[in-house]
Amino acid sequence: MDIVFLGTASAAGSFRRDNTYLLLRHGEDGWLIDVGGNPLGKLKQLSMLPAQIRGVILTHFHTDHIYGLPSLLWGMWIAGRTEPLTIYCSETGVAQLRTLLDGYEVKKWPIRFELDIRPFDWMTPSALFESDGLILSVFPALHAGPTVGVTAQIGGKTLVYSADTKPNSWIRDLPRIDLLVHEATAARGSRNNHTTLEEIVHYYDPQKIKRIIAVHLTDCEPYEDVLAEAGGAAITLAEDMQVTEL
Repeated sequence: MDIVFLGTASAAGSFRRDNTYLLLRHGEDGWLIDVGGNPLGKLKQLSMLPAQIRGVILTHFHTDHIYGLPSLLWGMWIAGRTEPLTIYCSETGVAQLRTLLDGYEVKKWPIRFELDIRPFDWMTPSALFESDGLILSVFPALHAGPTVGVTAQIGGKTLVYSADTKPNSWIRDLPRIDLLVHEATAARGSRNNHTTLEEIVHYYDPQKIKRIIAVHLTDCEPYEDVLAEAGGAAITLAEDMQVTEL
C-alpha cells in the first residue's frame, strides 16, 4: 500500500499547495481521506480512473476538507460510474453531508450510482472495513467539533493519520507506528485545536515511531528551522503529489 499526498496545505491555503487530503492505494483500488482541491486532476496525474476510488473517509466537516467532494462525484457521473461509492462520516455529520449533496442536486443529474453513507461514532475507536488484508479504522482526534484520525494496517505495518488535532495521547500511547502523518499547522509554539511541528518533536516518542511526515502546512512558517534544531529526528515535510510506500 502507498500513500499519496494529494494536498498538504493548512486551511489558510498556499501559493503552491492544495488543502490537505490523502489517497491510500492498495492494488488497483483507492480510498480518499477527505477531498480537497482538484481531485479529478490529481487522479489523472496518477493515471487513476475515478472508478478506482472505492470509498471516501471524511475526518470532519470543515470546508477545507470536504469542498472537493462535489467535484469528485460530478466526475464519477460524467465517467458513467454505476458501482456504489461508500462515504464514511461521523453520525453527527450525516445531516450536513446530505444537505451538501442536496445543495448540488445530485439526484437531478441524475446520479447513476448509489452513495452508501456509513456513519460511525466519532468518539469511539472503531474499524471501518477490511479489504484484501487492509484494515482501515478511525479514532477520536482533538479538534474543533467532531473529528477523527485514521489508521491503516496491512502486512504487520501501521499508518496513522492524525487529521486536524491537538497533540493526541491516543496516538502517543500506541506501541508502534511505522508511519505517522501528522498535521503541523504552525512551526512553533501552540495553536488552538491544532499541532505545531515543535509540539510533534517534543510530544511523541521517537523510539515508537519510525517515520513522521508533516502535513497541513502553512506558508512562511519556519519549519526548516525547527527540523534543524531537532537534529536527527525522522521527520519530513510532505509535498503535494508525493507518493510514500508504507
